[in-house]
This record gives sequence, C-alpha cells and structure tokens, in this order.
Amino acid sequence: MSTAEATPLTVDTLRLQHRVRPLTPQEEGTAIGVLSAGVYGYTCAPGFDEVPVFSKRTYHSFEVHKASDGAEYLIGFVTPEEATELELRKQGAAIRLFPEAWENSQCLASVPVLQILAPKRLPPREDGNPFLFTIA
Repeated sequence: MSTAEATPLTVDTLRLQHRVRPLTPQEEGTAIGVLSAGVYGYTCAPGFDEVPVFSKRTYHSFEVHKASDGAEYLIGFVTPEEATELELRKQGAAIRLFPEAWENSQCLASVPVLQILAPKRLPPREDGNPFLFTIA
C-alpha cells in the first residue's frame, strides 16, 4: 500500500489488510514460520530464520504479521525516501527500519519478509534499535 494514499496508513489498517488476529497464549514464543496464517505478534529478533513471536509488545520490539495468505511482514518506520524505495522494490537499497517512529523515520511500512536481505549477525543496539537490511 502506498504511504501517499488519502487514507493514512495505520497499524490497525495493516492488521485489517493482512487479516490477522493477536497471538493466543498457546502460540506464545513460537517461530513465525511455524504459526498458522492470520496472526500477529511482536519480536525483538527480526531477520533471523526462527523469529520467535510474542503476544505482548516490549521496548523496541517489532510487530510481525503472518497474513491470512501465509505471507510474512515486518512492520516498522522508515524515512520518506526509504518508503519510496520499498514501494518501488528498489533492489539493493539500504533500509533502516525502526520499531517505532524515530527522528526522520516517521513513515509506517509493511515489509514483506521475502524482500529482506539481512546480514547474518546480531542486530545493532544503537539509538532507536533499527533493523538494517537491503531490499532483495
């Protein structure tokens, strides 16, 4: 969805679009790939193969969706320039996705996990807790 549309993009709008429900207590801590389609939760480990998902948002955690069609999305905030690059699927573009709005990263983004090329290393622990990746 375009960030420039008349209706402002919100997390609630994304949840409706992806047709997701909150995690149940039984699903708590399960890897996103194992979960049934149509759920959302929070993780502090985006970019890892076995992303555990939890029902409660914690400080600097990212919202993740496993949409009703099974597609996985990472939700966060980017700069207007990065939002355009994501929208255009500009391969190789460097993105800094924040779990909350941070400085110039004020545009809500829903990033398909299949478009994320992340380094195999620990996430940075710099201010704002950005997740760094390039568009695959």
